[in-house]
Amino acid sequence: MKSHLLRLCAAMLLLLLGSCLSGREEFWFERNGSGRLEAEYQLPMFAITSLGGEEKLREIVTNYFTKEPGVSLDKFAVERRGAQAVLSLSARFDSVLQLAKLLEKPAAGSTEPALPEPMVKLLGEIEVKRAGLTVDFQRRIDPRQVFADGLISPSQSQMKGYQLQYIMHLPAVAEQSNAHETLDDGRTLVWRYELADAMKQPVETNFIAPIPIPPWAWPAMAGVIVLPAWWIMRKRKRAQQVQRP
Repeated sequence: MKSHLLRLCAAMLLLLLGSCLSGREEFWFERNGSGRLEAEYQLPMFAITSLGGEEKLREIVTNYFTKEPGVSLDKFAVERRGAQAVLSLSARFDSVLQLAKLLEKPAAGSTEPALPEPMVKLLGEIEVKRAGLTVDFQRRIDPRQVFADGLISPSQSQMKGYQLQYIMHLPAVAEQSNAHETLDDGRTLVWRYELADAMKQPVETNFIAPIPIPPWAWPAMAGVIVLPAWWIMRKRKRAQQVQRP
């Protein structure tokens, strides 16, 4: 048993010599709260094997996205490139809140479809809070899980040149963020983390941005303002009529 474990570790270490991890994600948020995302991850091929293989991983990811009706998986592909595997994913969501719900950690004993822990850590944990007309978006990503929680992580020289990049296109200027770069007059936020730094501690992408009111909401808001005012005026008129001799 011990010799088998040593051979397995040796094989993984050999694969690490020619493979590493990188990723690029891009989100587009619309004025009505909906949005879409496109992501591409380059992982060691052994990481795909540890997740059940290509076919099993496709099945797991597809089933996982069906559990949240407000999120649709448009594409999920796995491509082999030597010792590397390239994962491509694109999806749409009706609300950022539904996207956050999809990535919530399932309750203990839940029978809902779940992703393997390394995949969960790669996609990250999203928390969205709403206060007035702003949304507070916080995300935490831990890539160490892909390398058995750092047990077989590559060396500093092997990680050189590999990067995790996250891009957020917002419908309005962000009021606050920890982005490394802002574009489009503050409506596009960009984070770039060197893999060597991300392996030391989880990375975070945070921002606070106003939630623009979509056009269809204006009639509803007008009703909220006009109807109470009409009711109060009617009530006062009736009271005056009762008070008259």
